[in-house]
Amino acid sequence: MSRHPDVGHLTGVVVHGDSRGRVLGFPTANLLLDAGELPDDGIYAALTLVRGLPYVFTSTVSVGTNPTFPGRRARRVEVHLHDLEIDLYGRRLDVELVEFIRPTLAFDDVERLCAQSREDVRISERILRAGEWPSFAGFDQNAHANAARSSLNNRRLCNQD
Repeated sequence: MSRHPDVGHLTGVVVHGDSRGRVLGFPTANLLLDAGELPDDGIYAALTLVRGLPYVFTSTVSVGTNPTFPGRRARRVEVHLHDLEIDLYGRRLDVELVEFIRPTLAFDDVERLCAQSREDVRISERILRAGEWPSFAGFDQNAHANAARSSLNNRRLCNQD
């Protein structure tokens, strides 16, 4: 894992997706981006500000076409907020991609995808605990750092470790 050249900042509105992440135990906020190009396909450790909420949340972001599932899809940004499961449709998110974790992969089955997703969240948490948090306007990173930790307790279709 290393700093990736396309790691940066994304802003957009949460729109409806396939709802597959929620069923698998990794609910995601699908972003309709304001502007700019998407970063390279892959999985990223990120920090996310949900406008209107007083915390910065740790998150894991997927950029790509979800190649594990059949059908052709446009490239998309999906944000899994580690400590937040509320209705985000229509909310604006500011996402700071902190570090590239791995490229997007096609898995043979959903269980392998779930196992890798659990590991991606663990890696993301480790990265975000160890590094410097980027500043978000109006937020004190020290005051909110402890509030943005993952419980990793989702229990859905994927068997959670």
